[in-house]
Amino acid sequence: MLFSRFRKSTPPPAAPAPVDYRACDDLGALTRPFSPLIGELLAVYCHTRPIGALSQSEKCLEEYRVTARQIIHHLLEGWQNQTDDQGTIDDLLIHPRQSRTAEVPTTRAAENAATRDHHLAS
Repeated sequence: MLFSRFRKSTPPPAAPAPVDYRACDDLGALTRPFSPLIGELLAVYCHTRPIGALSQSEKCLEEYRVTARQIIHHLLEGWQNQTDDQGTIDDLLIHPRQSRTAEVPTTRAAENAATRDHHLAS
């Protein structure tokens, strides 16, 4: 009791900052029945879900492009390994391109679509 006057009190631990969403929270139960490969793909899925919302409040075009290309490269490499180098990026797209060769646009709308597709591919 004599020393209690001289002992420094320790501050209470800081409360953790509130978090709206943690990407891996819903992943724990999902990866158990799957292989490590599918577990990693599910982790990528969970971690990329908030990107659409985050991109509305931040602008970092070049960093986004470089990082997204690297992620796509890794996904394509995995797909090519899965398909014995037969798979293409088109196999992974929701709406695959109709053709790999550029056609001569016949209308202004077709010209705009061809220009858009060219920019998306590069």
